[in-house]
Amino acid sequence: MNSQNFEIAAEALLGKELKNGWKVTKKLERKLGSSGGYFSVCYLVEKDGYEAFLKALNFKAFFELSPGKKAIDIIQEQTAAYKFEVDLLQRCKNNKLSKVSLILDEGEASFENEGFAIPYVPYLIFEKAGDDLRGFINFTKHIETAWKLKSLHNVAIGIKQLHSVNIAHQDLKPSNVLLYEDNLVSKIGDLGRSLCKDILAPHDRGGNFTGDNSYAPPEFLYGYSNPDWEERVKSTDLYLFGSMIIYYFIGVSMTSLLSKNIEESFRWYIWTGSFVDVKDYLINGYYKSLKEFEVALDDKELSRELIQIITYCCHPIPELRGHPTNIRIAKNQELRGNKLNQYDFQRLISKLDILAKKAQLKFVK
Repeated sequence: MNSQNFEIAAEALLGKELKNGWKVTKKLERKLGSSGGYFSVCYLVEKDGYEAFLKALNFKAFFELSPGKKAIDIIQEQTAAYKFEVDLLQRCKNNKLSKVSLILDEGEASFENEGFAIPYVPYLIFEKAGDDLRGFINFTKHIETAWKLKSLHNVAIGIKQLHSVNIAHQDLKPSNVLLYEDNLVSKIGDLGRSLCKDILAPHDRGGNFTGDNSYAPPEFLYGYSNPDWEERVKSTDLYLFGSMIIYYFIGVSMTSLLSKNIEESFRWYIWTGSFVDVKDYLINGYYKSLKEFEVALDDKELSRELIQIITYCCHPIPELRGHPTNIRIAKNQELRGNKLNQYDFQRLISKLDILAKKAQLKFVK
């Protein structure tokens, strides 16, 4: 085995024995149309008859992304990013977060004297998912409403669990919702772009959006960032979750709807003015987007319920996101010198639980 057979060490793990008894049994190809996974190579691994999922860090992809950058700098940056993700995953594991994908092991495969420029491969091993949401929706002809609502309920719990240990996901999108137990349980995966209150993220530039820009909340696209860390990251996760509701039912994100429904000259890739000056046009596009979602759903009762949730998750002004009751209580407490989280997910979780159970009753009748 040498560099003539494999361009990078991350591609050469098949058949390798890893620490703690894991053996690499199969290389997984990237799915057609996949936007994620460019920076990693994925495998199945086995130990004592138990199959799991391995994600290997692909240094070559980072070199291609940063031509001219010193190799040592790229390696240091990506090693720091890997360590950050491991630290977050171990925190989730130690706190038994049930709706976050579980890390089983981590380590570094060595290829000393085998002809690779970088002879080691950091890797993470996770519980194996059956699919991700994007793949499941793309290749399943009919998905029951009850399933969608239950899955959303699981995801909302996952975000709340992350917030409870000072982690904000910041990159919630279809490929990062993983399905387990014959697709009956949904969990959040990929903390690689997350932020943490007490561990500095290598990708944190002091207020930037760290997730996939295709799903970004509009304030970031217009150059605005709330200076309060808690408010910024939690309002971001709330927006991303509301956008996911739209995706579950009509297959697009709130960000794509906004881009379509904002008058062209005020869209973020054209507008050069301030966020303050574009707010009215942004809000107008937001209400048009809600209307488009409403029209797309045949079940008008469910449509009204979901729009109510999306409205307080995805308001284009981040300071106005949150359940109305949460906002009112937070403002009252602020007057008393206290600070409460208006972006809390608990009311949202309770509402989705009710909607999922109602939909299930309709389904079995």
